[in-house]
Amino acid sequence: MLTPKVDRLTEEDMEIMDGFTKGRTAVLSSVVALALLTTGCATKKYVSKMVSPLETRLGKNETKTTQNTQNIKDLDAKTAEGINSAQSKADEASEQATKAGEAAQTAQMTAQQGVDQAAAADRKIENADNFQTVKTATVLFDLNKSVLTDDDMQQLDQLADSVAAMKHYVIQVQGYTDSTGTKSYNLQLSRKRADAVVRYLSEKHNIPLVKISLLGYGEDSPIAPNKTRDGRKMNRRVDIKVLAPEWAAGQVQARAQAQHTPGMNNSK
Repeated sequence: MLTPKVDRLTEEDMEIMDGFTKGRTAVLSSVVALALLTTGCATKKYVSKMVSPLETRLGKNETKTTQNTQNIKDLDAKTAEGINSAQSKADEASEQATKAGEAAQTAQMTAQQGVDQAAAADRKIENADNFQTVKTATVLFDLNKSVLTDDDMQQLDQLADSVAAMKHYVIQVQGYTDSTGTKSYNLQLSRKRADAVVRYLSEKHNIPLVKISLLGYGEDSPIAPNKTRDGRKMNRRVDIKVLAPEWAAGQVQARAQAQHTPGMNNSK
C-alpha cells in the first residue's frame, strides 16, 4: 500500500475537481480513474473513503449552485413584476391624464356655450325693450257710437292675420272722440270704442288679453280740427298698433315681403 502517495494525489485531485462544473458524475469518475491509475491496487473501500468527502463537497456546491440559480430566477421574476407594475401605473397615469384633458376641454366648451347663451340672452333682453311697430289699423265710428261696422271688422281681420304666426308681440288699442259733448262723457265713450275692438280680437281671433292693452283718451290728441265735419269724423277713432321686439319685427317684415313677391305666395 502506497498511502503517502495516494494522500498527495487526493489533494491534487481535489484541486482539479474544484475546476469542474459540468456535473457530479463526470468529476467522480475522473477521480476514481486517477486513483486507480496511480495506486494500481486501490481497494473499493479506499476509493469510497477518498470519494466520499469529495462527493459531499460537490453536493454542497451543487446545492449552492441550484440555490443561486433559483435566486436569480426569483430576482428576474421580481424585476419583471416590478417593470410590469411600473408600466401599468404609467399607463394608468397616462389614461387619467388623457381623461383629465378631455374633461377640461369639455368644461371649456360648456363654459363657452354658457357665455354665448348668456350673451344671446342679454341681446334679446336689450331688444325686448326696443319695440317696433309692425302693423297699424284705424277704425272710425259714427257719432256717439261704439259699434264696429263690417269694414271695421275686415280691417281687424287683416291685422289679426298678420300676428297669427308671431309669438312675441303686444297690441295697443287707443280710443278717441271728437270734441262734441263733455270731457267725462267723451272719456267713457272712447273706452267703449277701444273695448269693442279688444272684444272682437279676443273673441273672433283668440288673441290673448295679456297681449293687449287698451286706454281711452276721450277728446285728447285729435288728428284733425274739430271745427269741421270731416275733422270730427277722423277724430272719432280707435288706433290699433302691433309692436314687436326688433328681432321679431324683422321676421314679420320678411314674411310680408315674401307674400308680396311673385312666385312666393301660392295661395289662391
